[in-house]
Amino acid sequence: MQGCVQSHSTMAASVSRIWRNVFVSGLVLLGAFGLAVQPDLFDRPVTRLLNGYVGHWPVLDRLAVTAFVFPTFSGCVLMALVWSCWFDTGEVEQRARILVGTLASFAAGIASRLLQYTLPTHLRPVYDKVLGFQEPANLEITHNSWNSFPSDHATVFSALVLVIWLADSRFAVFAAVLTVIVEVARIYVGGHFPSDLIGGAGLAAMAIWIAQASWFVSIGRWLMTFEQRSPSLFYLGAFFFSYQIASLFLDVRNALSLVRQVL
Repeated sequence: MQGCVQSHSTMAASVSRIWRNVFVSGLVLLGAFGLAVQPDLFDRPVTRLLNGYVGHWPVLDRLAVTAFVFPTFSGCVLMALVWSCWFDTGEVEQRARILVGTLASFAAGIASRLLQYTLPTHLRPVYDKVLGFQEPANLEITHNSWNSFPSDHATVFSALVLVIWLADSRFAVFAAVLTVIVEVARIYVGGHFPSDLIGGAGLAAMAIWIAQASWFVSIGRWLMTFEQRSPSLFYLGAFFFSYQIASLFLDVRNALSLVRQVL
């Protein structure tokens, strides 16, 4: 009887922790939105500071562009670490949480893109006439022309970092530091304002903590049954889908863009 009471208390504490973290993450997202609509308070000063270094060190410019353009040095590394978390444990519960967390990172990325299309925030720094942004010279970068809040890259990658952290991986600190460096590079090359990254991190945390609720974890356990029934098909799909998340479906989006041009 006492064990049942303790188990119920532990579950209640876990649920309370999840929704507390969802609430705090939501406040971070709302606070970042407040900064986004008042760019002179935070976004422009920080962006000007980082932009002041552009052109002084060509190596730094090229490293920033590399981090901005190529998913191998950002999403692919993070997804490889998620896979390491998967194979570090054989527990169904832990694997189910990793699985639903990874899927939640994808859902959060979709949500961030929808918010970019709908929220009245700002274009990217390169299009901000007040800033007079200086891009790295002789390096071709393509920037989207719609609003940039919140960053879908920061959303997905922050979500993956949180998945790695919740899995108690020994690489969690490395994943966090790498993501911070990659995302700061996005400010450096004019792809995002700081509030975009903060908002993306808040949205990511909301999604991952919601995915830790028992109902979503039970979905993860159900999906795990496919690994037992057909491991080859399960890992085939998992590898393909995880790569697409790591690259933010870049090839798929480019292919659809080509098709639209023909049609």
